[in-house]
Amino acid sequence: MHPIPVRTMRFEVPASEDFHPLYIAGNAKLSYQHSAMGLYVSQVEPFFVKSLRRVMNRIRDDRLREDVDRFSRQEAQHYQRHIDFNKVVLAHGYPGLQERLDRLKAEFDGYLADGTDRFRIGYIEGFESYTTQLGIFMLNSGLYDHHRTHPAFGKLFKWHLVEEIEHRNVAFDVYRHLIGDPLYRVRMCWSAQHHMLRFYADCEKIMSAADIPRHGERCRIRLKHQLLSLASTSGMRARSMMPGYTPHKYAIPANIAVLSAHFTQQALQVH
Repeated sequence: MHPIPVRTMRFEVPASEDFHPLYIAGNAKLSYQHSAMGLYVSQVEPFFVKSLRRVMNRIRDDRLREDVDRFSRQEAQHYQRHIDFNKVVLAHGYPGLQERLDRLKAEFDGYLADGTDRFRIGYIEGFESYTTQLGIFMLNSGLYDHHRTHPAFGKLFKWHLVEEIEHRNVAFDVYRHLIGDPLYRVRMCWSAQHHMLRFYADCEKIMSAADIPRHGERCRIRLKHQLLSLASTSGMRARSMMPGYTPHKYAIPANIAVLSAHFTQQALQVH
């Protein structure tokens, strides 16, 4: 089997009336962060697919072309499945959240209309250099199997992050093949990750403020959780911008291969 399998998945989507916003380990910071992530990828991953289609004819390496195709098809599956779950989150009624999502879409539409291939490929690599680390960290944390994590959301994010790790080299290899400028890559790591984290922070603020009156103080994001998240985020961002960074050097834990095989068995189709 190809190391970047394209799986067609089906997930049980929770009913809107049964949704509780603290679905990751009962933790406000982690839960709102995951909701923001789901909203973000519903817009950034279509942007990735469209951006890569524009440069496919410039990729001269046949193996890399296939990897890019598989990367794009995995990403297309991701955003379609997240849209299903995002409907549940949005139905919970967060004043201003849909508007913030619409603004994000407009930003990516602008990048497609007015940006350069150099910018778009740099953005993809900047984002992917973060999510590979995030995937390894989160899958090793056990949070998705926590007794206070909603199983459906846990399974969704577990599958998504497994596939982020499977295609971890593709954006880096495309950037190296087409652009190659290491300093510009650092700049785009900073820019893409800042853009993503700013959106997360906005969503977390919107959701927490709406949920405290209806679900209580446990929906308030505590300072200690903010600081823990900041420390983790800062470390991943710094590593992505280090000289000599390459995802090819990552030691992938054995449990990732087990999860990969599990989702291959669970898939409706695998290509």
